[in-house]
Amino acid sequence: MSAPGDSTLDTRGLLCPRPIIDLAERIDAMAPGKELTVLSDDPAFGIDLRAWCAGTGHELLSLELEPGPLYRARIRRGTARG
Repeated sequence: MSAPGDSTLDTRGLLCPRPIIDLAERIDAMAPGKELTVLSDDPAFGIDLRAWCAGTGHELLSLELEPGPLYRARIRRGTARG
């Protein structure tokens, strides 16, 4: 369940690097501590997301691969930009 101010970003149909670019733009507009759920069917999304979170200081709370395949990730915005 999402808390008020949390949101979902659907990047299905977009390929690398667009899902991460869209994620960075969305999370920059959020307050620190807010969570974002991202949906992606890009095969490289899991690897890209882990690297992006490690490099930006945002917290990867969960990353699940569902049938489809579909990635569903939850990220908590850190205090860093992008």
